[in-house]
Amino acid sequence: MLPPASKKRRGGRLTEARRNEIARKAAPLFIDKGYEGVTVDDIIEVVGGSKATLYSQFGGKGGLFEIVIKQYCAEVDVAIDVDATGETAEQLVQIGKRFLKMVLSPRILELHRLVVSIGKTFPSVAVLFYECGPKSAYTIVANWMEKQQAAGKLGAGDPRRLAVLFLDMLIGEHQLALLLSVPNASAPKKIDNTVRAAVSLFLHGAAARVP
Repeated sequence: MLPPASKKRRGGRLTEARRNEIARKAAPLFIDKGYEGVTVDDIIEVVGGSKATLYSQFGGKGGLFEIVIKQYCAEVDVAIDVDATGETAEQLVQIGKRFLKMVLSPRILELHRLVVSIGKTFPSVAVLFYECGPKSAYTIVANWMEKQQAAGKLGAGDPRRLAVLFLDMLIGEHQLALLLSVPNASAPKKIDNTVRAAVSLFLHGAAARVP
């Protein structure tokens, strides 16, 4: 687990905008140096303020890192939690492209690498990332699936299981290739082909059609 956040000291509360700004400025430190490589002094040098403020407002380095994770994951949620338009297939294409655009972005990939690298040492980080990241995305898409089922546009089935299967079809090849630094793994044409193939397979299956 991350070291427990220190007991917050008294002091004026920061605005939500300022808290978010501090987390955004601190994020590259964690990405570049790793969680253990970042010191409180490093953070203060980049974001300003004082150690007292860091501990009173965030509970220390661990609390700030948790906010960084939540911010990054929220960006993915915002990208896919939209009112897609058009037929069901086209809506799935829109959701799939937005999802891949975010999870394959350099910032999210680097956070993914970092969490995987420290997950065994700090299991609470891995749990937080999973809860705020994949699990949240599955829930958003599952809600969309449920609405489509209610409208008679998708067949019966556990909407969460359907969401997991659909999103996991999208990321396997491209995410792994990029995590391994394989070149051209996220070319727009490849992404488009993957999304449309996944949508077709999801909606129609792979069974041979009987004449």
